[in-house]
Amino acid sequence: MMSLDHYIMCAISTMPSTGYDIKMEFEHPGAGQFWGISFGSIYPRLKKLEENGYITTLFEESSGRGKKVYELTLKGWRELQTWLKKKPSSPIIKDELLVKVSFWATILQDDREGLMNHLLERKQHSEATLAFYQAWPTNGISSIGEHGMFVIDYVTKKLQAELDWIDETIEKLKGPAQPPVQDPHNLIAKSKQRYQQALEAEKKGDNG
Repeated sequence: MMSLDHYIMCAISTMPSTGYDIKMEFEHPGAGQFWGISFGSIYPRLKKLEENGYITTLFEESSGRGKKVYELTLKGWRELQTWLKKKPSSPIIKDELLVKVSFWATILQDDREGLMNHLLERKQHSEATLAFYQAWPTNGISSIGEHGMFVIDYVTKKLQAELDWIDETIEKLKGPAQPPVQDPHNLIAKSKQRYQQALEAEKKGDNG
């Protein structure tokens, strides 16, 4: 089974859920700290899980209309238990901001303000997410047990560390550019030269 199937089953384990309920679980303001799942990918997996006997469907009446609700079968509960006991894989981090920060100086060395703007945008988003997590345990809506609180503690500390890093980085960017910490093969300078050569070649082509 793919991890997405187990994530869906985790959501259903909390309570019998409609597809919309699961969508909202994956798309609430703090969901990006756990998983990034598109709405379109949920329904095909629900169908597959049902075909394979891991979930079943119930039908409840809501305002005169049938509402499909998914529930785990015993096979589903056992599969979820088996998956929970397995060693988790290492996280795969995909953070576009970190990639941009790493390679910013190659082409945009002098545009320190542009990078600061990226950091300020992330700061605004992270502050909103942190506020959501801090308020989550007392929102009067969510069911949060001991183990759920472990995760909330982790995420709030992680977000606070990120915000501290953003503030420190912005302060450094307000100052002058610093030389490379380490570049034994002079690749940073060579990259800048290659970029300048490409610009000059284009310019000569236009003039020609």
